[in-house]
Amino acid sequence: MTAGGYIMMIGSWVFIIALAWFCMRKVLTLRKADAENIKPIYEIDTGDVEKKEETDD
Repeated sequence: MTAGGYIMMIGSWVFIIALAWFCMRKVLTLRKADAENIKPIYEIDTGDVEKKEETDD
């Protein structure tokens, strides 16, 4: 492999690792105010399913 190939490979790996580090740091260091707005998937109302009302028969 040529020197240019090694430089390209090292640069690519540095970019991938730096991007992964940045994203993980961003997610894992959420402030409490930001974390309160995150809802679990089962609490999100998409509006495409009609809710059935429970009745006592």
